Amino acid sequence: MTTNFKILTFTEIEFDGKELDLHNNFSFVSFTHNEAANELVIQFEKAIGDWVPQNESKKLTFTLSNIHYLKLIDPKPEYISDDHCLAGITFYGSDDRNENFALVDQPLPKAGDDIIFTFESDRVIRVNCDLV
Repeated sequence: MTTNFKILTFTEIEFDGKELDLHNNFSFVSFTHNEAANELVIQFEKAIGDWVPQNESKKLTFTLSNIHYLKLIDPKPEYISDDHCLAGITFYGSDDRNENFALVDQPLPKAGDDIIFTFESDRVIRVNCDLV
């Protein structure tokens, strides 16, 4: 997997020299799986709150291309109000696909890793692909 960002913490990434806090400063909006293009697009937008920096990016999009594995776990109904909030982002070995909530302190993917997005609603988006 090749990426154009690094994971700094389990909720922050570095993209183009800028630190982006996906938990506090962005809200998950949606994902779109285009099977014909073998691509998944995950959309975030700037969160609303006085803690969000004025100069924060308005949108953030992850485009995952040439997908080899995709697992989607729906949010739990009792936590649906927290579905907008990222709980963690991590690279995780594809040899253990039964574990979807573990976090590994690893800035870049290793060969064969999946990328996992977990949300406060217990939604999971897990993907193995060539490019993010």
